[in-house]
Amino acid sequence: MVSTSDETTPLIPEAGIGSQTSQAEQNTNIEDGSIREGQSPKEDLPKSKIGIIAVLLVGVFIANSDGSLVLATYGKISSDFNDLESGRWLLTASLLASCAAQPLYGKISNIFGRKHVLLTAYSIFGLGCIISGSGHSMTQIIIGRVVGGAGGAGMVSLVSILISDLVSLKDVASYRSYVNVVQTTGRSIGGPLGGYIAQTLGWRWPFYSEFPVVLLAIILVAWKLEVPKREGHIEESPWKKLKRIDFVGSAFLSVSIIACLLALNFFSNAESWSSLVPIILAVVAILLMIAFCLVEKFWAKEPIFPLQLLTKLDTCTSYVILACQMAAQLGMMSSVPLYFQVTKRAKSGEAGAYLVPAVVGNTVGGLITGAYINRSGRYKLPIVLSGGLAAIAYTLLIVRWRGHTKIWESLYVFPGGLGTGIAYSAVFIALAASVTEDEMAIAGTGLYTSGGIGSVIGISVSGAVFQWWTKKGLENALNGVENGLEIAQRALSDVGYVNNLEGYIHGLVVDGYLTGFRAAFLVSLIFSASSFTVSLLVREHNLRS
Repeated sequence: MVSTSDETTPLIPEAGIGSQTSQAEQNTNIEDGSIREGQSPKEDLPKSKIGIIAVLLVGVFIANSDGSLVLATYGKISSDFNDLESGRWLLTASLLASCAAQPLYGKISNIFGRKHVLLTAYSIFGLGCIISGSGHSMTQIIIGRVVGGAGGAGMVSLVSILISDLVSLKDVASYRSYVNVVQTTGRSIGGPLGGYIAQTLGWRWPFYSEFPVVLLAIILVAWKLEVPKREGHIEESPWKKLKRIDFVGSAFLSVSIIACLLALNFFSNAESWSSLVPIILAVVAILLMIAFCLVEKFWAKEPIFPLQLLTKLDTCTSYVILACQMAAQLGMMSSVPLYFQVTKRAKSGEAGAYLVPAVVGNTVGGLITGAYINRSGRYKLPIVLSGGLAAIAYTLLIVRWRGHTKIWESLYVFPGGLGTGIAYSAVFIALAASVTEDEMAIAGTGLYTSGGIGSVIGISVSGAVFQWWTKKGLENALNGVENGLEIAQRALSDVGYVNNLEGYIHGLVVDGYLTGFRAAFLVSLIFSASSFTVSLLVREHNLRS
């Protein structure tokens, strides 16, 4: 891959991306016995590729099932410790740690090798499972979630980077569509399976049950994964490799991301915009990010995240598009179950089932996009369509979901998921086409970081907007009703109370909630429209060889 290509320059020579090594160099370009003599890394036999990627997908599955597993069990865990207020940290702690650790994996894998760093990520995730499962306090379990999140970040992002190492760029979209399927399957199975295990054996066993799968993944990767050496690779001692890590820049970057996401989280739950804690965290995040930029520009010999990547239009557009798409979908998904609980008195399991079309849309979008890019060598059209499809979905939710939603109307969330699935596959190819091979690992983990940050922004902003407008809607709807203010306050804090209301009062409360839902869906529409607008700036390279 070369960064100087114009819009019609083929990025894939016959021997693979950027493959300009001589036959003699190819004969010696072997790490762990991965390439037979005279064979280029990206000319592996199809069965070999499929076997390697199948091994990698075990980790992808367990990392994605972990999030939905905790979603199904956090209420029981926090109830057992009589600490419902801390229950949400079981969900957010892992996400915060993942966003903070994500940018580090790219550079570190360049220094120590993909295989070693991936095995380390598995080990960290497994340790987090043990800490959470054996926790005797909410604090210990949350610490386990932080450790697990830091490991899970590498388990997912390094797989996509390894795929781009092993296959030609035009084929990457197809192979990443399989990753999307496994991710979706993991998220779909994790919740029901974790909930069942928790009900039958106790909430500790869902965490314990993850460890054998992680151990299997470690064994398979250590045994089967064979990674070609990167061009220009130089053997170094572990000490010299360690000295190359930009520890200062890494610390500033990680802490600034955590401070930023915590500020968003506290803002979304604050009683007013002038609350002191989120303001302090926001200021700290800005100062640390400035310090990080100064360190990377003037001090670090090998920056953990080279700032010049952010000067490339194609890199920035990829990051912004994925962040906006994830913000739009996660904002929507955080509102849909509550919508059906309020309007249809649906139970938690039934309400969650209304998200299935969006998850299916993610899978279908990834598969279609992979096949299209593999066949055509083009990726801009899918990126543009992704924002348009998502915007249509959120517009339909605003216009049509008025409290009496029919079953077929619940399928409006499908194009929202479809758009995100398309974007997830296509922007990775756009990013890969815009950077050099040496930059790909760092740029790729940056893309995953942008998606994670977008998810937190979507949930936080959508949640804050929903709370504010629902409060206003309830106050307006119940104005003049006896004990209207008390009803509004209780309705805003307890869905069970809403479901127990009857007749005219229940209708007024639902109307108040609908004000908040429309506002939340409007947030998703704005994010998806932003994604569509930015997608028009994407410059396309011809990926055909």
